[in-house]
Amino acid sequence: MSKLYFSLTVCFFLLLACSSSESEVQLIAKGGPIYGGSVSYYASEKSDYIFPMSVVSMYDQRAVAPVYETLLSYDEENQSVVSNLIEAYSFSADNAYLDLKIRQGVYFHEDPCFVDQNRRLVASDVKFTLDFACSRHVLNEQGQLLTPKIIGAEEFLNDTTINFSRGVKGIQVLSDSTLRLRLIDSTQTILKILTHQSISVISKKAFNAYGNDIAKHPIGTGPFIFKQKSDKGILYERNPNYWRDDNFGNKLPFIDTLKIKFKKEGEDIFDSFTSQKTDLLSSIPINEINSLFGTLIDAQEGKNILHKVKHKKGLKINFLEFDCNSFPFKDSNLRKAIYHAVDRQEICREFLFGEGSPAELGALPSVPFFKYTRAVKNPYNMNLAKSYMRRSNYKKGDTITFHVSTKEGAPEDDWCMSLVEKLNQKLKLNLKLKRVSFNEKMAAIQSGSASMWMAGFISDYPDAESFLMPYYSKNKGKASTKNGHFMSLEFDRMMDAARSETEPAKRNEYFNSCVEILNEKAPIVPLYFEDLVVVFNLRLRGAQVNSFGILDLSEAYLKAIE
Repeated sequence: MSKLYFSLTVCFFLLLACSSSESEVQLIAKGGPIYGGSVSYYASEKSDYIFPMSVVSMYDQRAVAPVYETLLSYDEENQSVVSNLIEAYSFSADNAYLDLKIRQGVYFHEDPCFVDQNRRLVASDVKFTLDFACSRHVLNEQGQLLTPKIIGAEEFLNDTTINFSRGVKGIQVLSDSTLRLRLIDSTQTILKILTHQSISVISKKAFNAYGNDIAKHPIGTGPFIFKQKSDKGILYERNPNYWRDDNFGNKLPFIDTLKIKFKKEGEDIFDSFTSQKTDLLSSIPINEINSLFGTLIDAQEGKNILHKVKHKKGLKINFLEFDCNSFPFKDSNLRKAIYHAVDRQEICREFLFGEGSPAELGALPSVPFFKYTRAVKNPYNMNLAKSYMRRSNYKKGDTITFHVSTKEGAPEDDWCMSLVEKLNQKLKLNLKLKRVSFNEKMAAIQSGSASMWMAGFISDYPDAESFLMPYYSKNKGKASTKNGHFMSLEFDRMMDAARSETEPAKRNEYFNSCVEILNEKAPIVPLYFEDLVVVFNLRLRGAQVNSFGILDLSEAYLKAIE
């Protein structure tokens, strides 16, 4: 064999080895994790969009989270904002502007739209993302988040031409790695908003390529790559070029594929979990866990599967909401009658088995970022309810349809039926329960055909403002949270004061005033705070869920129980 032939042969095999994909190389992790395998779970509701700015529910955010990443993250243990796609930030001395330094070495997922173009994340992508979140684009449901915070955002929102080549004048690219936000709001709440899953970073080049079809081509920087969506569910695959490592230096993520399944008629989600066809239950009443799974001893004896329960103290508020702009709930006396006729303690005691916390003080939980300072009595008062009912313009016999997205036999459905019965009996209403899917309920609300509905809300970022902004009439954009059409000049004034106040105690007092106004005007009836419960098969290690309901499988791996 000639030296030339030998050299060419060696070069050929070296090139072949270098071109082999990561999937052909067996990855070995340090510290115990294992690469490979598939994780799946059933979603509580189908997701129509896998695009950050289009999502309107926790279920949608869970579908977005594997693909798209936020600029900052929130550390619940330390109650602090931490870096993510932004590796550093700094405010000017007077809080007039915020500078963001974009993390280096982050790349968008491979896609044909990047042919002959660099996939690296740069500041212009972040500007485009924030511009999009402040636009009138048909895919944007998040116009209310940034418009009160950034100079020029409201002006851009009102611009029907949607000129992204100009964008928001207060969002400035200083270099490929640096962005400046010129601020209206002197508080630093904007950092918390930048943890919001619904303003995760999107690619400017991808939008230029796909335009309004961008939602059909989810392209982010996250640990998983979108592969396909069907009536059966959503399939994601491991991103081999993900930028994060774990504490041992292992390249994330570990699992090969992630499947979010959509339930079909007749399918038993719990049975699928216990037969290990799925790996987690994303929504289950905590009072049912022992009856469904038995004890740990049962599991050890092989009578059921070993499982782990993640229990987060509730940030989710469940409430009744009214369309305050139309008959019959334009009448505040009717709203107040129902507000005082609901026994929140009974709902938690009789139907939730003590697991919910009655929302007797108002729409906010007592959390590190908000404290109640006003003395509030139990709002349940049937005499007061009947007094408001007599003052209302409700005509006996007029039908009110109560839209709920509950399933027969569920605790929520039971208390809804009980509530209808008691309100009809005590207040002489003609209230009818109508069960629909979540998406059908939202469609009815947005079309104006629903006047009263059951609602749930999880704060999207860790601030009292997040709970209260849906009732701020100066909200901009087309956010679905504005469907109650509530308007109060005094509430708006208190929100304006809170948004300009930098001293925490004073800001907290303004928010207390806002809650007091909601309790008095009753555009909603706060019912209870619901704990968040997710059950994991014990073979699924490293999976996380936060108090906002977002599942994080970036460090999850499968390992058999020994």
